[in-house]
Amino acid sequence: MSALGLFDVKGIGPKLVRAKSGLVVLGWGVSIASLALTGILQGIIIPHSAQYVPQAGVGILRVALYYGGIFGLSILAGWVLADISKAVLGFFVSYGVGVFLTFLALAGPGFAGVIPESVAELSAIVFAFTALFPLAFLAGLVGGLLGAASSET
Repeated sequence: MSALGLFDVKGIGPKLVRAKSGLVVLGWGVSIASLALTGILQGIIIPHSAQYVPQAGVGILRVALYYGGIFGLSILAGWVLADISKAVLGFFVSYGVGVFLTFLALAGPGFAGVIPESVAELSAIVFAFTALFPLAFLAGLVGGLLGAASSET
């Protein structure tokens, strides 16, 4: 034990092992929110205007990279969790965290009074669920299952 009794370096390892699943799920959720916000704000998932016409090939590639990012992230998280039941439960929890953080970030200007709160909340709900359902949901679930199944062998 250290001189102050507060920083026991030898005791950190067992605590991190117990908290591993929770930290993986939290990181998974934050990463999902980050990918969703990037896709929304860059106009990859939700176009900026009705006249938006993506350039041939570039728009499709960006959308494929968005869904590929969610799929790859989920494979990695499932592989680290190394258990199919933990991966499925962790996916649903992380997806809830991701949706909540995406909504919170998009509704922030309304909470701060920059724009009307009702407009910000409605837009945040529509944008978050458009970006995260149904294809991103399926890509994440399948990726998490594949990652967990590949690490169980």
